[in-house]
Amino acid sequence: MKCVQEEDEESVYTVKKLLDSQRLNCLTVHAASLHVRNETEIPKAIYYGKVSADFAQKLLSPVLVVHSNVSRKLPENLRHKFLEEIFEELTPYAKSLGIKLALENLSYASNGYGKNVAELEEILGIIDDGTMGVTLDFCHAEATGVTISLLEKYNKRLCNVHMSNRAHKPFDMETPNLNYFLTKLRENGYSGPLTMELNQKCTTEEILKTKAILERILNK
Repeated sequence: MKCVQEEDEESVYTVKKLLDSQRLNCLTVHAASLHVRNETEIPKAIYYGKVSADFAQKLLSPVLVVHSNVSRKLPENLRHKFLEEIFEELTPYAKSLGIKLALENLSYASNGYGKNVAELEEILGIIDDGTMGVTLDFCHAEATGVTISLLEKYNKRLCNVHMSNRAHKPFDMETPNLNYFLTKLRENGYSGPLTMELNQKCTTEEILKTKAILERILNK
């Protein structure tokens, strides 16, 4: 995401080399996002989306996580107009590369639009051509208090889940909410990736502990 925003398009080859050397698969890529505030920013948002889709294709990732790409400060008529303009280019472009787009719920601190079911439904009603997936970010959902409503609404169309504690911190113990969420995912038959989206300050030990906690709950 940051590489795209800094227009360092060649960095994808370094990532691909690293993945190949470790025999790892790239399951998802997070698109660079620009929450458009006015019409002049639309071309850059489209550019970010298309380059991100190129990254996903080169890394053999089947899923590209996207935001709404519009500011929450926009009135409804401009949200509708801008969403149409952005995704009428981005959706077919991603599809031509064999990439599935997955709309992510945003955090309470985000300046973008798409924090709860009502907002996501408005967005999907404009941009979804029947192929759009959903990425459920547990950290964002917990902070905004909408975890259960998102899970109940979108459990059948989830294709990616972001996992972290509040503020993208690691988990150091099981919590009731975490247990419930992962248990419901398992009961609903979710088989997509769980992406540990942790703060860059996390240590290797914290990452491994978080992984162990998630696996322990899932294996109960």
